[in-house]
Amino acid sequence: MSFTPEPGTPLEAYYVQTQPRIGAVLARRSLGTLDAVTIGRYAMTIGVTDRSHYDPAAARSAGYGDVVAPPNMLAAIVEWGVGTPEAQLQPDGTPHDGDMPLGDGGLGLRVMGAGEEMELVNPVTAGTEVLLETTLEAVTPKQTRSGPCVFVTTLNTFSSAEGAVLNRNRRTVVLRNPLQESS
Repeated sequence: MSFTPEPGTPLEAYYVQTQPRIGAVLARRSLGTLDAVTIGRYAMTIGVTDRSHYDPAAARSAGYGDVVAPPNMLAAIVEWGVGTPEAQLQPDGTPHDGDMPLGDGGLGLRVMGAGEEMELVNPVTAGTEVLLETTLEAVTPKQTRSGPCVFVTTLNTFSSAEGAVLNRNRRTVVLRNPLQESS
């Protein structure tokens, strides 16, 4: 059963703007060169104790050229930032300026994370220059128990400067119409 957002709503305006761009490359950028200290700090922060993330000799004895990044590090560094203070969140817990791929940010849509899948293709070691390409993979309107929404999936492909794919991450967000203020 197909579903389209209700005409005249911000969600419908977003869907109309965004759906034709499925398959488009949204961004290409360099995330910089990872160094051993950054990798070690990240590993320590998430509680990884394997010495191959801190010690070059341990990494080499495990078959890596240098310290190796934890598998989820690339997905994490894309979003590094301080986050939104709780007092500045909307009543549903989402930030006013949520991560809305494409579309008109002035529509007031609520944006919430809806999942991420990671495909780990090649290990990432210190000294690797990481490039990121983001592609719009899907824009799917759905009627849910809590109302209409649009699920937007982007594909982040992380590669080395030499062109080797390191990771592929599919990230999905769900967009909803703005909350209606009650009087």
